[in-house]
Amino acid sequence: MASKAVEVSATGVAVAGDAYLKSVTLTAGSDLATLVVRDGAAGPVRLTLKAAANTSTLWVCGDAQGASFGVDVHATLTGTGPVADLEFE
Repeated sequence: MASKAVEVSATGVAVAGDAYLKSVTLTAGSDLATLVVRDGAAGPVRLTLKAAANTSTLWVCGDAQGASFGVDVHATLTGTGPVADLEFE
């Protein structure tokens, strides 16, 4: 299966339905950005990333298949103007 990508700039469902998360890049705006990724809106936290103002941080799954999400890939973003790019299958 080929990887797909989505860019998110607000809190909400980034990928609807089950998916395998392969990598995430978080780019901060003018202040500290935080990204919390959950399996569903109220599900367990699967990943938390932070990026200092005007920088980016990258997470790559150690498993080539990706991290399994059974409900949705839900992203919560905080900060001023952050953007997260998610690669998934």
